[in-house]
Amino acid sequence: MIGQTVSSCAASAAVIPSVTSDEPLSGFEGAEKKMEIIFSVPEKTTEADTQGLRVFGLDHWKAVVATLNGSILKHNNLEHYDAYLISESSLFVYPDRVVILTCGTTTLLRALPSILESGKKIGYEMCWFQFSRKNFLYPEEQHFPHTSFDEEVKYCTDMFLDGHAHVLGPITGDHWYVYVVDRIGREMVSGQCLDRRQSFNLYMYGMDQDVAQLFIKAEPMILPSILEKDSKDEGVIMAKNTSGASFSFVTTSQEATDRSGIGSLMDEDNGSVVHDHLFDPCGYSMNGLAGKDRYWTIHITPEAHCSYVSFETNLNADSYDQLVSRVLATFQPRRATLVVQSGRLAPCRLACGPGAVVAAPEVEGYSVSGESLTDVTKGYTVQLVNFQAVESDSGTWTPGSQSSIECSQLSMECSQLSME
Repeated sequence: MIGQTVSSCAASAAVIPSVTSDEPLSGFEGAEKKMEIIFSVPEKTTEADTQGLRVFGLDHWKAVVATLNGSILKHNNLEHYDAYLISESSLFVYPDRVVILTCGTTTLLRALPSILESGKKIGYEMCWFQFSRKNFLYPEEQHFPHTSFDEEVKYCTDMFLDGHAHVLGPITGDHWYVYVVDRIGREMVSGQCLDRRQSFNLYMYGMDQDVAQLFIKAEPMILPSILEKDSKDEGVIMAKNTSGASFSFVTTSQEATDRSGIGSLMDEDNGSVVHDHLFDPCGYSMNGLAGKDRYWTIHITPEAHCSYVSFETNLNADSYDQLVSRVLATFQPRRATLVVQSGRLAPCRLACGPGAVVAAPEVEGYSVSGESLTDVTKGYTVQLVNFQAVESDSGTWTPGSQSSIECSQLSMECSQLSME
């Protein structure tokens, strides 16, 4: 999620205080900024030109990603799109569109001119632009033009005169920003196809510590002070902090994918993992293929004081209820924000009947703490649902529980080691 060999939270921490320090911990900003740019394809496009934006190779997209202070780690050319795992999240290139999301202090909007220019080079005109993001945990750490949503909107409106900005959710709590430019020609078949789009985003905070430790990389030569071999399982490396609590780490991205359950998370939707990456000393990212031509992607910051997981897919489905439950059960966060976007002809809208609103899913172990719904443009709807883990009768939260002191201590040990 950040850097090529450096942990997420660790890279942004200047000085790590002791466990007993009153100083606030600096943390990594896991919440992604996202852009989706769709181009209208000329009607006279020949079969030989159907590659569209995919005609640009790896070097081209390396240059684009560099403009936002990122780099490409892995890439795969799939049948219907190209998937790139980048140092600050993911990039997906279809023949007619680009989807890019980046976390940390990247300057995502600065890559917009390069992407628009890429479309112009092959005779494409932009018909849809969307910039969106969750509210930041550390907004003061961001760089221009991401110092505030007002600044982001101004940056966009300097380029587009027909955009609209919206905020969903409580400003005093978990909320989501979006800016949209809609130039889709709905009288054309291609325009109607775009109105079938839908997407699913789940932003999670306070991941269960037993899950979080699966995204901390164990290198006995690097972390000798806190690691020990588990005598019961030679394949699992354990660690103990000063409180005596044991932690289980992984050594490869494949191990993290398998042991966490990520590898089978989308089995019901014909999903597969395209590539994954485990950062040093902690942090995880993956891209996957869902169905024939859809993507899914996960990005994780496991440190306790900035714990964050995001799950995103553009898989079309009549309902996302089961997917919400599976993802929350996998990571067991304390709270989460679900954002579902859907066009007027999207399957999840049509399944509910004309004019009906998609109901917030009921998830075991969680209560709905707030909902927002708005049409951002011409029948394109965004729905936000905030979830909170339910407390048990004993006062502990479910699902799962964890010691924040133990997990925070491990987080700082991990961060300190990354800086040595």
